Amino acid sequence: MTSKRSWQAYPATYRAVAMKTIAGWLQAGESGSVIGLPGAGKSNLLGLLSRRPEVMRQYLPADFGHLALIHVDLNNLPGNNLSTFFRVILRSLDEAREQLNLIAEPLAPSIEIIYHKVEEKTDPFLAQSALREALLLFQKQEIRLVLVLDPFDRFCATAPIQVLDNLRGLRDSFKDTLSYLIGLRHEVTYMRNPAELGELFEIIDTHQCWLGPMEKDDARWVISQVEEALGRSFDESQVAALIEVTGGHPALLRAASQWLAQTVSMPDVNTWLDLLSSETSLQNRLNDLRQGLTGAEEAALSVLQRAIMIRIAGERQESLRQIGQKYRDTLVGLQTKGVCQQTKNSWHIFSPLFAKFVVEMDGLSAGKICYEPAAGCFFLGEQELSGLSERDRRLLQSFLDKPRLVHTIDDLIEAAWSDDDSGGVSNEAVQQAIRHLRKQIEPNPAKPCYLITEHGTGYRFFPEGAPRG
Repeated sequence: MTSKRSWQAYPATYRAVAMKTIAGWLQAGESGSVIGLPGAGKSNLLGLLSRRPEVMRQYLPADFGHLALIHVDLNNLPGNNLSTFFRVILRSLDEAREQLNLIAEPLAPSIEIIYHKVEEKTDPFLAQSALREALLLFQKQEIRLVLVLDPFDRFCATAPIQVLDNLRGLRDSFKDTLSYLIGLRHEVTYMRNPAELGELFEIIDTHQCWLGPMEKDDARWVISQVEEALGRSFDESQVAALIEVTGGHPALLRAASQWLAQTVSMPDVNTWLDLLSSETSLQNRLNDLRQGLTGAEEAALSVLQRAIMIRIAGERQESLRQIGQKYRDTLVGLQTKGVCQQTKNSWHIFSPLFAKFVVEMDGLSAGKICYEPAAGCFFLGEQELSGLSERDRRLLQSFLDKPRLVHTIDDLIEAAWSDDDSGGVSNEAVQQAIRHLRKQIEPNPAKPCYLITEHGTGYRFFPEGAPRG
């Protein structure tokens, strides 16, 4: 009997909407990013694509040609140098021999020979040459090779620029053969200065597919995994209630199903929301979701849910109308991520469980930082930043003028210190000024989200507050 946890057990229609989107990229010979907030199932989707490429074939034209989807595991790389990276890709190709044998029998043995020639070589030229030799084999066989790079977040943040340049260079050299599918928790701009990434940023950022809550059939399948693993079965009303309270978010749904399966006495469904909210496993997953939000998103969700809870219908409707206008761009972004859903006249949060968590969040971000020229004031959400010193103001204005880009120490000295004393400003003085500014704008200065240190280069500023997890 096939385990529900094996790749073969996944239904062929799993995440059909996302699959169709990705198929469109591949059909056009493009690369793209699959992005999902923590627990959204991004790695499961990419793992399924790599282990069962036939699932993708059903969304492609019959005359598409040969397709190889190869998972390159970026967890725990043995090194972050060029030679190691090239050899890891070659190793991934070699380990996918079963898939390659189904496409073209001579291909897998040839890849094995190429890989073992450089398996222990540390010269990056040799490893790069071997990888190019392998790519030429795919090109000769007219096989579209898709490297599934997951998880890309930490790798992107720490990889030497030479490694990222080579990713771009390989794609440029083999455009008719090579594509990338990149797994991310957030947009790549939060992980690396886009100016550093150059054309690789365009490859990653042009096509994006956000994974949100699952369709009901997929959600029922996830619940069936838990039922089989724990030897319990739920009736249809309980299954529907699990999907409803979690909104179909994979991590929340799985944890809630496990809670229910392990409950000795079945509680009344009307008590589930409060009981689940107090469960540690659910609290951890809800907090993970929160960490994936920007400060502006966090603030908008809090305002939205408090308005939804207004009991007087007229007041509630008017409050929601105003919120829909004021926070529209942020709410549309949250809808893309699957956190909010728009109805005919309003917005609501996708899951009652997460909505309850939003109301109870502490250390809440106040929202986006901006400058209002008419008032001559800086604001953090609705709150005026009245405690700013003159140097704070100069620094903050400099950051707002060039958000998300790296500001070096020299840039900040030029912006915030007068010409007559700039020559004597020390790095420590700048760092002290940054610490003082963080105390004015950060919910938790020890874990900043607006003003981020880029070690070795300077600082980056995110007016909306970067995700923290």
